[in-house]
Amino acid sequence: MRTFYLFEIKENILKNYKNNYEELYSLLENIHYLKTEDIVLGYSIFNSIVNPIKKDDYNEYIKRKNLDNESYICYNYTHTINDFYYDESTKMIINNSHIKIKSNKNIPSFFYNIRNFNNIFVCDFNNHDYFLLNETIYTSCINA
Repeated sequence: MRTFYLFEIKENILKNYKNNYEELYSLLENIHYLKTEDIVLGYSIFNSIVNPIKKDDYNEYIKRKNLDNESYICYNYTHTINDFYYDESTKMIINNSHIKIKSNKNIPSFFYNIRNFNNIFVCDFNNHDYFLLNETIYTSCINA
């Protein structure tokens, strides 16, 4: 099971780290593992590099994209896919600061929905994995 954290990185920050996403990941990882007494400083740094998530926009977009999917369930800002045919069990929670996805897949279905949003940086802190979503996920030129 993998846990992904998706952040909408500010445009100017992304340009600064364009050739070195490892530093951006390291910064977010340090904020993620901060001790409680340092949370105020972490919050300030976090707000300087990450845009707040447009929760309602993302929520409606994901609902529309998955409306015809029989294995999809949505309750408030929690979206779930339990697809036994493709052996996928994925849960996505949309928060104000980030999106959290827990999945048994390395590339959850929700990545294909979210890839159209700009500047989404994905971190898996447990496996030390990170990438910019729209540069990594394949976009087909054929519309299905």
